[in-house]
Amino acid sequence: MEADWQVIGAAVQGLSHQKQGLPCQDALEYRCLPGGVLLVALADGAGSATRSELGARAAVQAAVDSLASNLESDLPAECCDWVEVFWETFESARTTLIQLAEERDEPLRAFATTLTCLAATPEQLIVGHLGDGAVVARGADGILGTVTTSQRGEYANETYFLTQEQALEQVAIQVINQPMQALAVMSDGLTRLALKRPTNEPHLPFFEPLFAFVEASAPSNDGTQACEALTAFLASPRVCERTDDDKALVLALRPTIGRAAE
Repeated sequence: MEADWQVIGAAVQGLSHQKQGLPCQDALEYRCLPGGVLLVALADGAGSATRSELGARAAVQAAVDSLASNLESDLPAECCDWVEVFWETFESARTTLIQLAEERDEPLRAFATTLTCLAATPEQLIVGHLGDGAVVARGADGILGTVTTSQRGEYANETYFLTQEQALEQVAIQVINQPMQALAVMSDGLTRLALKRPTNEPHLPFFEPLFAFVEASAPSNDGTQACEALTAFLASPRVCERTDDDKALVLALRPTIGRAAE
């Protein structure tokens, strides 16, 4: 029987946005499907876009809905099939933003957002990535590694957004043929704390206590309480002193894999 995922997530407004009276422009969505399949989508709205919080929210909802629809009957058998599913997911999210802009009679660029999606099955991890942010994964071998690399545009501090004309050409999709025991998906606001520079290797003292917290929270089966605790951590002075950006984080754990490997 496949292991059940323990998942928590939170998005927190950054201090810089609080001072400017801007909303949190990060958004996340996750869903567990039958058969031990986890879906996660996380988006980081562009700080300069006037409706990016709406774009981020719409993008993650559309992405998870698209993935769930494509995977509800069966999982792809080949890597190329997974790539097609994820390409359709990003296309669906972009189409949703185009429709949102038309409904509100606003320019598409007003809803600019990055997007990261993943599907974790009992045997594979598939990640689609556009923009900055990061996915960190730990396999059954216990090694924690960074899966994605932040995408940078032509100029400094520039990245790719789903609203750009050639956005779908920039989507990076990876199919990793091994089961994962732990996953972390985060927005760019956390990468300076969570990843070492310039190698982008995971900073273990950041992740290990968080994964331990997820595992410890499982017996209570209180996802709401655990998410509130994660929110408090992201909003804490020790985090905000090092980053004033919005912060979003999804943590997922399948502890039975880790125990089987020991």
